[in-house]
Amino acid sequence: MVEQRSLDTLLPTVADYTLEMNFEDFIQGERPMVLRGLLATDDDGHTEVAERYVDKAVRSQSSKGQMAYGSIDVVPEWDEHRVFRPVPDAGAVAYLALEVYEDGGPEFYLDACRRQFEYFHEDAPRTEDGGLSHHIDGVELWIDAVYMMCPFMARYGRLTDTPAAIEEAVDQILVHDEHLRDPHTDLYRHIWRETPNSYPDGSLWLRGNGWMANGILDTLRYVPDDHDERDTLEEMVVAHLESMADYQDRSGFWHHLVDDPSMYLETSGTLQYAFAFTEAVERGLLDESYLEHAERAVSAAKTVVTEDGAVQRNAAMPGGPEAPQAVNLYGQGWFLITGTRVLEAGLDG
Repeated sequence: MVEQRSLDTLLPTVADYTLEMNFEDFIQGERPMVLRGLLATDDDGHTEVAERYVDKAVRSQSSKGQMAYGSIDVVPEWDEHRVFRPVPDAGAVAYLALEVYEDGGPEFYLDACRRQFEYFHEDAPRTEDGGLSHHIDGVELWIDAVYMMCPFMARYGRLTDTPAAIEEAVDQILVHDEHLRDPHTDLYRHIWRETPNSYPDGSLWLRGNGWMANGILDTLRYVPDDHDERDTLEEMVVAHLESMADYQDRSGFWHHLVDDPSMYLETSGTLQYAFAFTEAVERGLLDESYLEHAERAVSAAKTVVTEDGAVQRNAAMPGGPEAPQAVNLYGQGWFLITGTRVLEAGLDG
C-alpha cells in the first residue's frame, strides 16, 4: 500500500521524478521551491542540478537587480505569463544564492545579493505604508511575498551586518500582516489592492497561509534575540499555527481554502504546515503536542505520491479559489523539503 511507504523510500523516488520534469516550463515562483528541496536532500547529484539553476538566476540578473531568469524590466503586453512576473519572487532565488555562497560559492554571488536587496529596499514599488508591491504595474500585497523576500533580506542582513536589511524584512511581515490578516481567525487573505482599497482575492488560501507561516519562521532565524519586534513576530506565528491546527481535516490534510470543507484536500500546503509545526515545536514556540499535526500531515501526503514519485493534488498556479489540482514543482519541492526535515526530527517510521 502506498500509505505504508516510509519517507526513506519515498524521498529518492520523488527526487528522481522531479529531475525528469522540465524546469523551463515552470515560472520563477515555482523553481526556488524545488531547488530548495533538491538542496535539502544533501545529495551531490541533486545539489549539482540546483546550483546550476541558481547560477543561471545570478548570471541573468536584471539591470535593476532582480534575479528573475532574465530581465523583467520590460514585459510585453502579449506575454501570457505577465501576471507571473512578480516583484518578490526573485528573493527566494537570492536566498538560495546566499546558501550556495555560504557553502563556498563564488564571491560575486554576494554582490548579486546586495543588488537584489537594494532593488527591494530602494527601487521596488510600494504601498503608502511601505509594503512592497507584488507587481511592477499595480500596487498590491500578496501573501506569497513574505516567504519569497523576507527570509532573504534577513539572512543577507545577518551575513553582511546590514541592519537595514533585517529591518526591511521585519517591516514587510508587519505591513503584510496588517493588511492581510483576518482578525477573526488569525488566517491570511490572498491579495489586497491599495487603490481602490479592496481584496481582489480575499480567500483564505492554504498555500498562501503556508507562505506566511514559514516566511515568518525562516525570517526569525536571522532576527536578533533582542530585536524590538521579535516577540511580536513569534506571537504572530504562534497565534496563526494554533488557529490552523483547528482546521486540519481528519484525513491529515488541510483544504485548498482553509475554511471551506467543500474544497479539495491540498498537498503542497499540507506539507508546508507539517514543516511549520515541526519547526515551531523544535524552537520551543509550541508544545510537543503540536507534532501530531505534522505527523498526520506527512502521513496524508505520502498517500498521494504515485509509484514513480509524482506528488499529486497540488493547487495549480496562481492559487486562489479557482485553482485546479496539478502535479507541479510546489508539490515536489515541498515534499523534499518537509520530508527531509521531519526525518531529521525523527517523525517518520
